[in-house]
Amino acid sequence: MTRPLTREDFAGTEGTAYRVEIPEAELELVLDKVEELPPSPRQGGSFRLVFRGPADQVLPQAIYPLRRGDEQFDLFLVPNAQDAVSTWYEAIFF
Repeated sequence: MTRPLTREDFAGTEGTAYRVEIPEAELELVLDKVEELPPSPRQGGSFRLVFRGPADQVLPQAIYPLRRGDEQFDLFLVPNAQDAVSTWYEAIFF
């Protein structure tokens, strides 16, 4: 995607699976939340995405290519919580 991502690009897609290709595998992350953040000067507005992935394979904080259907874009993902079943990641646009 060449334009800035916006909250509207993700609004209403909670529950959608995104594919993340890493050197050793392909991982599925599910979009859990799309949250609006206070206004910022960022073109495209400010928002937060929360993704849920498997607990047994934790991605370190980094930029990853995510795929949804024919769309592909890079997101800086940060792992921020984990339980026995899932690891949660967030991407913040501010």
